[in-house]
Amino acid sequence: MKEIDLIGLNEKIYVHEHPSGLKTYMWVNDKVNSCFMSLTALYGSIHTEFKIANKKYRVPDGVAHFLEHIKFNENEDTTAHDYYYKSGADVNAFTTFEYTSYLCFTTTNIKENLAHLIDFVYNPYFTKKIIAKEKPIIIEESNMVYDDAYNNAFYHHLNNLFHNYKYNRFITGTEEDIKKITLDDIELVYNNFYHPHNMFLTLTGNFNPYEMGKVIDEALDKKEFPKFLNPEIIMKKEPKEVVKSYEEINLNVSDTRLRYGIKIPKTKFKKYDDLTLKLLLSIFVSVNFGDTSDLKQELIWKGLATSLSSSVEFFDNYIVICINALTDYPEEIINIIKAKFNDLDLSEEAFNRKKKACIASLILDFDDVENVNLKIQDNIINYGGIISDAKERYENITWEMVRDLVADIDFSNASVLVVKPYPVKENNNLEL
Repeated sequence: MKEIDLIGLNEKIYVHEHPSGLKTYMWVNDKVNSCFMSLTALYGSIHTEFKIANKKYRVPDGVAHFLEHIKFNENEDTTAHDYYYKSGADVNAFTTFEYTSYLCFTTTNIKENLAHLIDFVYNPYFTKKIIAKEKPIIIEESNMVYDDAYNNAFYHHLNNLFHNYKYNRFITGTEEDIKKITLDDIELVYNNFYHPHNMFLTLTGNFNPYEMGKVIDEALDKKEFPKFLNPEIIMKKEPKEVVKSYEEINLNVSDTRLRYGIKIPKTKFKKYDDLTLKLLLSIFVSVNFGDTSDLKQELIWKGLATSLSSSVEFFDNYIVICINALTDYPEEIINIIKAKFNDLDLSEEAFNRKKKACIASLILDFDDVENVNLKIQDNIINYGGIISDAKERYENITWEMVRDLVADIDFSNASVLVVKPYPVKENNNLEL
């Protein structure tokens, strides 16, 4: 078993690899009595076009999420929920744009619950009957997502940012997508992407890593896996320009909200690794548009906005900086944001303050087994492995790096979405 020391954090990650190809990343905390487990497949909602052995395939949107749902069926009459209910553990799953993760949180029977997590995820029980039974349930969930104003605005804005990327598609798929999903689609995706070589397991909590490694080996030794064919995801080339620079829409919201997104090609910053790049961008965006920024306090004090927040997200070869606001004065806020990007606060004092906060947050994350689990997942999915020197990288970034980085960004390549409440209908019926 390999051990990875997290430099400067006094923490260690144990890495176990089974001959099938499944890697397990373990972090031990003997101060808790729980264990958080996640078994993750590197297959998400955007992976609908792919190539296997030089043959191209396309499946409907929503397949990743649909598979997540029906994967809990162990046979015609039993689900994994039945097992974990009796065991006293919590089991769940979620699908993102880029991966699907099956979760278990337990304080008892850790070995047994781990063995069953492996057993049910690697149990390919799919039937036409199960698929037909599940479709109305997932369609209802999809409609709930569509009816949710926040989600609707989120996807609508992505649709205005991206021409060809599939991040603008609902993770659940639409009702029409879900109706198209077949048993062949499910088996094609499961057989090729739910392979140990394309998955990883993360364990965080109180346990003996060597004992857990033995449990994993025994569970996987009972399984037979075909040769991994290394499917290749097909991603279309994405233009630099946004689709729409401005749009107003009406949704079922009580307050007007604003999404101001800037689309930036990641290729502009080749000298930075992704972790350093995201950290640098997050710091300057947070200083200028974050929860504790002077701008937020000013807007609230003037009554121009009731909320202001920011985010930095990576979408394959593009980065999106997004400023969100709740405001009755969207035109004024748009002009203020534009002006702010032309006169950013890049003071060394503000940078150092935010940098210290980021390092403190990195350390505090190790107080919670779920946070550490998610952090390890983030490392594997976004950076290809455990980042053992994250604290050093945080410490080594400088104010000059932020200043030079910002100078290379074209802040004019933006898409603005204003979401307003539906107009109030006048009642013209006069009472006599």
